[in-house]
Amino acid sequence: MIHPVFDRPTQTIKAFNANGSVYRVFRGEGDAWGHTADNEYGHDAWMPPGHYLLGAPQFFAQPIASEGFGQIPISDLDAATLGALVAAGKATANGSNATIGGIVAAIGGLAKYDRSALFVHGGGSNAPQPFADYQMLCKTEGCPRMWNAEWREFALWLQDQSAGNTIVFTVIGNPVILAC
Repeated sequence: MIHPVFDRPTQTIKAFNANGSVYRVFRGEGDAWGHTADNEYGHDAWMPPGHYLLGAPQFFAQPIASEGFGQIPISDLDAATLGALVAAGKATANGSNATIGGIVAAIGGLAKYDRSALFVHGGGSNAPQPFADYQMLCKTEGCPRMWNAEWREFALWLQDQSAGNTIVFTVIGNPVILAC
């Protein structure tokens, strides 16, 4: 199991290798355009804290201002995958929560808010230079955003590590509010 942990209050994504050691700590943001008290986790709001699955990184032939150079899909952690993690001794489950990597959190939560997926990406819809290696990090529609240079390193590492590994993406805390 590969386990990136997105700690929104510290604005970091700590990437753990299959052996549980830290590969690297990346900068990450996760503020959203439409967050309100009535729309805490729905469309255009930040993603709920919890355990999720990361899919294979997708690299774009041409970068997109709002997304950067590619995206990494995030989906809810399904029962079969959680069962396999429990059977392998990598997780414990308790109702709608699981303990993975020592972190107790909800099992996903996107479907509960009528969202099928989000993405980890770079870019910046309002950033003056959305394709710069270290662009301004601006709000998204709920997706975690990274600096482009760090997104590329993270995506290549995930691509290299993913063969035969489940990639659990854990989100903790609420994001720091972004200015743009």
